[in-house]
Amino acid sequence: MKLQGLSNRLYNIFFHTHTVSGIVLSFGLYVIFFAGAFSLFKSEFYQWENPVARQKLTEPVDYNQVLSALKKNNPRFDFTEDITVRIPSEKEPHMMIYGHLTVPKGKPEEHYSTAYSPQTKTFSEEGTSTTGETLYRLHFFDQVPFYIGRYITGFVALFFLFATITGVLVHWRNIFSKFYGFSVKGTWKQIWTNAHTVFGMIGLPFQLMYAVTGAFYMLSILILLPVVMVFYGGDQKKVFEMIRPSEGIAINANAPARTFTPGISAILEDIQRKHPDLHFRFLQLKNYDREDALLTLAMSNDRSFTSDGYISVRLKTGQTELDLLPGKKNYTQSVLFGIAKLHFATFGGFLLKSIYFLLALFTCFVIISGILLWKEARNKKNYTTEQKRFHHRVTMVYLAICFSLFPAVAILFNSELLMPALKNHVFLVNTTFFVSWLVLAVVSLLFRTEARLTWFNLLAGGAFSILIPFVNGITTGDWFWKMLAEGNLYVAFTDLFWLVTGITSLALAGMMHNRPAQIPAQAGEQGGFVKKKALQL
Repeated sequence: MKLQGLSNRLYNIFFHTHTVSGIVLSFGLYVIFFAGAFSLFKSEFYQWENPVARQKLTEPVDYNQVLSALKKNNPRFDFTEDITVRIPSEKEPHMMIYGHLTVPKGKPEEHYSTAYSPQTKTFSEEGTSTTGETLYRLHFFDQVPFYIGRYITGFVALFFLFATITGVLVHWRNIFSKFYGFSVKGTWKQIWTNAHTVFGMIGLPFQLMYAVTGAFYMLSILILLPVVMVFYGGDQKKVFEMIRPSEGIAINANAPARTFTPGISAILEDIQRKHPDLHFRFLQLKNYDREDALLTLAMSNDRSFTSDGYISVRLKTGQTELDLLPGKKNYTQSVLFGIAKLHFATFGGFLLKSIYFLLALFTCFVIISGILLWKEARNKKNYTTEQKRFHHRVTMVYLAICFSLFPAVAILFNSELLMPALKNHVFLVNTTFFVSWLVLAVVSLLFRTEARLTWFNLLAGGAFSILIPFVNGITTGDWFWKMLAEGNLYVAFTDLFWLVTGITSLALAGMMHNRPAQIPAQAGEQGGFVKKKALQL
């Protein structure tokens, strides 16, 4: 039924626009939401993927000593360049240090990063983990070089917003009747139509939020470019100073060498005493070995939407140069912080992340139901057999790409602990993940029906998922019951999640094994269907 007041022409335009944009974006959106659902727990996965980090912080960190030890360990580490330090936390007890190495004049800059264990007081540049990072980067296609993947993701998010709005316009008049009258009876077209509408309605605010914030993040350059050119005369620095005022604090590259001992830990303790409800996220040091050395500290409260910000302090005098802690940010800064909080679910703790995770999976189901609805809507007599075959092939390709991601992610987790912790560890794990995803997708296409393809990926995903806690237990000795007893809930819950997921997937695969399925007829049967056993492989 059409939206009241909407002409037939407009209704048809919106309907076909929604259909075309949805089917074009579908598999890209599925990857974004599926990988994004797991990347929500990137920090929670940290200890699971880094067995050496499964140690609790027992004493405060002396940052001056750490940086001095780093300079001694690697004399090329450059104190004059910006240094960023990720503060150790309960979830991520290792300190990550990012900076630059000194290079001869005229040579390109050389970035450097290392992990520091406060428990063992050692640095490590080998065996960097990648599970959470790979899924995080996959959810905005960052593996595509030259930032092309980011722009693709931004436009996908933008057109997803358009598809969502047109979908609401098309289904508005009967969206509530379909919601309350949802049934798994009737034709496949009716089932997929109702499922697409119902689950789309449940996740509508969530999907709109992600469409807007995702487009903003990935296409911000297109938003800022005209602003820079028109209002700031092409001066990018002024825009960055408006967004992040700490960038505008004066730093003298020719300042004399430092003659004082920087009391980083004392400054942090003083700030923590004044703001006990906030925890440290990272700190940035500018001109660390100079007289005008500056420390900028980012802080947040993961259980509050507005409780985050940063503060900049001179190391020599302790004078506050900039205070943008809660309640002191302007409108622009508050909006930017708010968008980040919304997008990454960092304001409601583990419960909110779990809700986001489920809503992301709901969105994946909406996408899949849309693909199947697109195919079933074209299973009519006015389409030729060749056209129906084409629609079936497109559906199979899309489902193969989407569904094979599940077992590939399980393989990614297994590979993280099975691959040796060498210099090329990240490369080996990522190669295993993407090659296995490709192989699983190709194998999925060998199955003739959507039901068989689904069964195969449930079976493969379930088997690899169940392996994850066993791989962890065998390679590290940290079985989930041991981790529960020791209070290491992040490792234990990761293992238990995959164990439950694997059992559930295998159970669903078993239920599908003997169920009758509709198998597309051969060319001469005019697109009819023949009843056969679903898995006579």
